[in-house]
This record gives sequence, structure tokens and C-alpha cells, in this order.
Amino acid sequence: MAPIIANLPGCTRSSGLQGSFLQLWKSHADLTPEQWRQRLAATAAMGCRTITVQWVGLVGGDSPWMIPDASLRTVFDIARDEGMQVQLGLPFDNAWWPALSADAQGQARFFAQALTGAQGYMASAPWAEHRAFAGWYIPYELEQYHWATADSQQRLAQWLADMASSTRQHSDSVPAISTYYSVLPTEGSLVQLWRTLLDSTALRPVVQDGVGVAGWANLQGIEPLLLELRRRKVAFDVVVELFEQLPSPNNDGSDFQARSADYARVNRQLEWARTTGAEQVVAFALDPWALGDDPRAKRLLHDWQQRRG
Repeated sequence: MAPIIANLPGCTRSSGLQGSFLQLWKSHADLTPEQWRQRLAATAAMGCRTITVQWVGLVGGDSPWMIPDASLRTVFDIARDEGMQVQLGLPFDNAWWPALSADAQGQARFFAQALTGAQGYMASAPWAEHRAFAGWYIPYELEQYHWATADSQQRLAQWLADMASSTRQHSDSVPAISTYYSVLPTEGSLVQLWRTLLDSTALRPVVQDGVGVAGWANLQGIEPLLLELRRRKVAFDVVVELFEQLPSPNNDGSDFQARSADYARVNRQLEWARTTGAEQVVAFALDPWALGDDPRAKRLLHDWQQRRG
């Protein structure tokens, strides 16, 4: 990918962003340091001061992988050079998916396994000592559909309290975790879920706007949570989704397809995000939805640049 915006003249107006997710895949290990520098310089040029690496790899499942330390060190070093910090996602355990619908014993097994894996990774990883390190990200997304009952919420809260306690052994920062409002019918309440979690431990919610998947009306679903977070004076971020999900014949999330959104919609999301009280407005994600080679990504970036010029 060419260095798209790093040297663009006249970019003085804010992009509306303070951060972006970086969703690593196995193929990212093939990038050269120069390719990483181009991508991260472009991210910094959009005003980002934080990169959230969604995960360092996937464990379990059919094709587990971990990003090589050399690649991750390149990301940390270039982020530091570009004046950014890195919030690092722990390994994602693929057993999360069946655990969502498991009984109490099944969830307990997953929680123990994932906690042990996270503790082992943090104990051996050198990243917390890097000058660009900004804390840990717990790479699971919470919604009210699968955590509708008081018992399941308490189990989740205890696990996250244990996870948060473990991260604090390797960082002074409160760990972050994403959440969203599910449009699936349920008796669960996103606000009640987070009341239970925040009564048990300190977490930094990363609230997804959900517009890329569920449309603009999804903001109504997360507004009660935002009100509760402001009432509690909890530091949180909001995520502006830069894609729009395309219909899939499976319609179950197993065949996710999307394309870059247009700038008019993204700009509306950014205007909303500024009103939420979030400490950071975070893109999901500049790469690839605005920095990729797809024509729609190029159009989104071009229109965004024109607005900043």
C-alpha cells in the first residue's frame, strides 16, 4: 500500500478520531517494516494517538496462529516514532463462541482456560515494558443477548474481575473491552449487564456504535449505557464503524461481508460521537476501510481529506 496521506498538505482540521483498531490476521506477518511504516504513518496522519491491536493471535480452533514477536515489535517501534501508543489485545480463544451458549459448567471451563492463557501470555510478553505500551485490551465483545440472566452476568463479572486483576500485575492501566447493543430479541439489558460488571471491577468500556452492522437506529440501543457510564463517571471510548455490512446468505455472522461506508454517513457518526462524553473516538477501522486499496476505501479517504483540507 502506498503512503496515502502522510505527506498530504493542508490537513489541519481534525479528522474527529483519536484512535483506530488494528485487526491483525496471520497475513500481517508478511508485511515488511516499510509497509508497516506506511500504514501506521497514515493512521497517525489521521489524528490517531492510540492504536488498539484487537488481538495478538487466535488460539484453539482449526487454524490457530500468533503474530510473530518481530512483527509486533515493528508495530510498537513505529507507533512510538509516530507519536502513538499501543493498547494490546490479548490472545483470542476461539472457544469463546461455543461458551456463549454453554451451561454454567461449560462457561466455567472456558473462563478458566482463557484466564490461564491470558496470564501466561502477559507473564512472558515483553510489551508492557515498551515506551509505546498503553495497556491491555480484552478481545471479547459483550452484548446483552447472551448475558441476559443474573447468574450468567455474575459468572462473567467474576471472570472479568480475575482478568482485570491479572492485567494490573503487568500494567497500571484499566483494561479495555468492547461492548455493543445486539438487535436479537432478548430479555437482557445492556445497562444491567454493565452495572453488574462495574460493580465488580474496573473496566474501560469501548462502546461500538453498531451503525455498520445494524444501521443508524442502533444508537438508540446504546444510549442508555452511555447515560449510565456518564452518571458513574466511568472513562469510556466509542467506536465509529467505517464499514457497512452486506447481506449474507448464511445470515448468522459466519460469512461476514462488508464494504467501506461513504463519508456522509461516517461524518454523521463522528458528529454524534463528539456528543457522547467519550474520552476517545476510535475507528473500526482505518485499515482497511479507509486506507485500503478498494475503490470505496479510496473514496472515503479522499472525501475525508477534502473535509479536513
